[in-house]
Amino acid sequence: MGLLELASGDSFWKGYDYYQEKKVFDLQKIGDQSFSALVTGNRKTPFQVEINVEHPRKSKCTCPHASGKRIVCKHMIAVYFSVFPEEATRVYQEAEEYQKAEEKRQEILEKKLIAYICGMKKEELRQAMLELLFDGPEWQYERFIREHLNEY
Repeated sequence: MGLLELASGDSFWKGYDYYQEKKVFDLQKIGDQSFSALVTGNRKTPFQVEINVEHPRKSKCTCPHASGKRIVCKHMIAVYFSVFPEEATRVYQEAEEYQKAEEKRQEILEKKLIAYICGMKKEELRQAMLELLFDGPEWQYERFIREHLNEY
């Protein structure tokens, strides 16, 4: 597994943002697959980051999230994308394509759901609504009561 796969979703996207905001500076190659850099963050002093592309768990950062741990943080991801900008472009394009496909899927699903509900008989609709209210989450039941029966 590489750095990108080991990062949490938050670290991944925040690291991408740091890369886009050009918060990485003093980037240096320190080995065949190792790089060091300074990354500005929320503090006055920048964090010192070393990434090892071949052995991602050997990567280091002085931020509180990753210091002394084998965690891939946003600063490491920002450095990775600074070293491999084509990867940043590829990943972002894949995310955009996925988002568009997901929006299309949701649109199709919504149309199917509306068609299904419109085809239900009155008694089927009543039964389905009661099941949703009684078997669904409590907040849903309470919201329905509040909005339709003027209770609470």
